Amino acid sequence: MAELTFIGAAGTVTGSKHLLTFGGKHVYIDCGMFQGSRETQALNDAPLPVPPAQTDAIVITHGHIDHVGYLPKIVHDGFRGPVYCTPPTAALIEITLGDAAHLQQHLAERGFQHERHAPPPFYNDADVQATLKLLKPIPLESDFDVFGAAMRYYNAGHIIGSAFIDAQVDGKRVIFSGDLGRYGRPLLYDPAPLDTADVVVCETTYGDRNHPADALGDFEKILLDGIARGGTIVIPAFAVERTQDILYSIGILQGRDPQIARTPVHVDSPMAIKVDALFARFPDAHKPFIDNPQTPFGCRNVTVHVTTDESKQLNHLEGPAIVIASSGMATGGRILHHLHNHIPDPKSTTVFAGFQGPGTLGNILVHGARTVKIFGDVLDVRATVVNPSGYSAHADQTELLRWLGTLKNNPHLYAVHGEPVSATAFALIVQQKLGFTSSVAARGTTVTL
Repeated sequence: MAELTFIGAAGTVTGSKHLLTFGGKHVYIDCGMFQGSRETQALNDAPLPVPPAQTDAIVITHGHIDHVGYLPKIVHDGFRGPVYCTPPTAALIEITLGDAAHLQQHLAERGFQHERHAPPPFYNDADVQATLKLLKPIPLESDFDVFGAAMRYYNAGHIIGSAFIDAQVDGKRVIFSGDLGRYGRPLLYDPAPLDTADVVVCETTYGDRNHPADALGDFEKILLDGIARGGTIVIPAFAVERTQDILYSIGILQGRDPQIARTPVHVDSPMAIKVDALFARFPDAHKPFIDNPQTPFGCRNVTVHVTTDESKQLNHLEGPAIVIASSGMATGGRILHHLHNHIPDPKSTTVFAGFQGPGTLGNILVHGARTVKIFGDVLDVRATVVNPSGYSAHADQTELLRWLGTLKNNPHLYAVHGEPVSATAFALIVQQKLGFTSSVAARGTTVTL
């Protein structure tokens, strides 16, 4: 009889890692890194319920670090089995894990491990290279066998290459949502519908609320207010999908507002530039759109900064400008330099366009911190800080219900990948509106499927 053990993304939105045990085999669904506070990061050092060398396979839903960032560590510790993912996700994993290893080493070398947002170095580039050799790309809607369990990927619409998993295990049909995307997005196709299931393991990041109806209009007002203040508009943005969505939106707004059209846009994220190339490499993984080096994702007046020297040029910006840099929760990367420069400036604006995990610098700022420590310096927060939710790549409550509503039967739902309030609210609403039975997953617990 198959069992499921919740190890990560249970009671939190980070560290996605679910252990599926059947027929004497141990298979992880996702293998994410815990991110956020030092206490949360410490969970990365907790022993796994099955030693890495005795783990048989890993099945990945998509390439975000909170779903793949633990892979090099488990490989370093002895795992040698196959790692299944979609082809775009395999390409993305090479980018994200390489960046993660570099960032961890960089922060350690500079001595910023004492700061809340600086993770310890869990692995190095050699571990990343060993991980990449284990990847087994599987196209969407193609059956693949994992030690007798029949699995299939379907489009999840979250980021390029993202998928949810339909698994037939010991006579049970189990759906793992991974991170579910939104409907009607400009760059990605809608999540694929469901059929039937006995169990659904479903993310609940926004399980207790909905996104604003006019995200583009809200973003336009934020940009115009920032331009009026006369300073730099700093946008911490995930290099994967969020940067591309923001460029696309700015391109639309440039066509309807001359002030935005005149404001220079700077993309300071080598990782985002690599991700941009994936859209050309995998044209079937997204909707068609107009894109060229002069107008990336339809955005004009853009300067791309690749080298460190090019990045440093942004320290001398005068007048209104838009700077997009990763990471989206300000947990590392070039964005820390821009926040260090502009957080004390009352003319500047910082736009956190998405969910900010507890313990992250982004979360601290959006909750009204008056001072923050960056690179060892205590800075007064004088910039305007805003946190619109309309640019999240996660489905909101209505969209999650829409997706689950395509099921032809009533399964049991385990609420994962959500803060306790959000997961609990969503577990209740699926009972009330869809007639499912439901539970909130607890870290370390094992259930029989």
